[in-house]
Amino acid sequence: MPVRFKIVSDFDGVWTEQDGEAQVLHEHLVDRCAALVGKPRTVTAADLDALGAEVRADPSAYGWAPDGRISAFSDEDPLCAVAGLCQLVARAQSGQAHRYRVAIEERWPSVQAFAEEGFVTAMRRFRAEHPPSIAPDAREQLHAVTEAGAEVVVVSNSEPSKLVAWFSAVGIDAGEGPGHTLRIRGSAGKQFLGGDLAIDVRGRRIHVDRPRYREAIEQERPSLVIGDIFSLDLALPHVMREDGHPAAPRALALRRNRHTPAWILEDRAAGAIDHVVDRFGDLATVVDPTPER
Repeated sequence: MPVRFKIVSDFDGVWTEQDGEAQVLHEHLVDRCAALVGKPRTVTAADLDALGAEVRADPSAYGWAPDGRISAFSDEDPLCAVAGLCQLVARAQSGQAHRYRVAIEERWPSVQAFAEEGFVTAMRRFRAEHPPSIAPDAREQLHAVTEAGAEVVVVSNSEPSKLVAWFSAVGIDAGEGPGHTLRIRGSAGKQFLGGDLAIDVRGRRIHVDRPRYREAIEQERPSLVIGDIFSLDLALPHVMREDGHPAAPRALALRRNRHTPAWILEDRAAGAIDHVVDRFGDLATVVDPTPER
């Protein structure tokens, strides 16, 4: 049976603004580092700000790197910027960053393990202390797109419980199984890399072998994929489309944010991106529900 126009959407950064979460994550990192090195918090904050400036000066050299390879660059979103700072510390062989690395590794098996535990704790703290930062008009945005003829599936690295809670906060019935207004696939593992297959975009080497994410795309067979981070959300479906993969989307969309880097926007990632939108609801104008399979 032919399917409707299906959209696979990322969540964080598409339906949300991440500045608040990134701020809590950074503050949590400062608190933990201050305790580890025995410095006043203000001094530690200044140290990490200086190291953060090093990351911002060379953003393509740092990012979210679960296995040591950069899965998303430090300038692609605010949370990746914090991850990039941790990667700088993990690599440091001298100077202030090395002193923090030594302090961390005296108590943790690696800086990466320290960073991952900190991320989980900080996000749990954010959810406990702040209301969901999902767009307040998310229900109206979703309605506009579904009324245009699209089916929407959210495929996100976030835990399913977060997705359900945050969509519920704005009156959207979301769940992992069939029968919900919005179906979700959480804990998607888009950051996990397989082999070294990569593409070059504006001089940046972007890994595109992401087995867990590829499996989700192959199962969903979307008409369009939307995300806010090119490396995580769009690079793989772009390559699948270029290769003529039968499950590849026919269109890619980028949700533009305050932090979206120029190297992506200036030529839409060397032409890989078909649509740039400021909100998910803008996709209502590009939905084509004509059966394609």
